[in-house]
Amino acid sequence: MNNTDSLSIPMTMGDWVLIMESVSSRLKEIDSIDTDSTDDDVMADLYTDQQNLKGLLGYIKIEFKKEYGALPE
Repeated sequence: MNNTDSLSIPMTMGDWVLIMESVSSRLKEIDSIDTDSTDDDVMADLYTDQQNLKGLLGYIKIEFKKEYGALPE
């Protein structure tokens, strides 16, 4: 059975940092979208993506801190 108590995909610390930076970048892009000029269906999809990415980023940060002791600056 897989261990789900940590970062179960073996990658280097740098790889995990790149993933966190990429997810953070995408969240910033979503935050910068002009909601007044965007279709409601598109906004609903973006909201769902945003919530999923926030959850993923939070999980990775918690597990990263457990594994490496601190988050990158």
